Amino acid sequence: MRAEPTLLFGHDEQVAAWVAERIPHVRGGDFGPCKAIGVGSAQLGKLWAGIVYHDYQERCGTVQLSMAAESPLWATRGTIRALLHVPFVQYRVWKVWTATPHANERALKVNEHIGFKREATLAHHFGKGNHAIICRMLAPDYARRFGAD
Repeated sequence: MRAEPTLLFGHDEQVAAWVAERIPHVRGGDFGPCKAIGVGSAQLGKLWAGIVYHDYQERCGTVQLSMAAESPLWATRGTIRALLHVPFVQYRVWKVWTATPHANERALKVNEHIGFKREATLAHHFGKGNHAIICRMLAPDYARRFGAD
């Protein structure tokens, strides 16, 4: 029997550190001022994924999202909707964006599956030869895909 994902709030620093250690270009660093939500199994006491909201630009209506996962069990439609509810409904941002190394096709496919669209490539953004693919989701995309709140 599969355990249902549980959202873990109130542990921003610990979840952000967990995510940072799993993203090669962030490992050993941090996200600066941020909020984070863990996703895991309350029954098993295990973290499956973490989402970090950082580089929040209130005036521009944007926030960057970074995530890491150790299991696909976190990725239910309800969990994804809840995690995107935070920036789009609570923060009222217009755009959520991600920066993913170009060689990380698995993460890029996850982004696209969730509903993010590839928007730009930043050459050598993560070091020589390691380009960043910028993906974005706009508020109307969220509303269409997950229902307006």
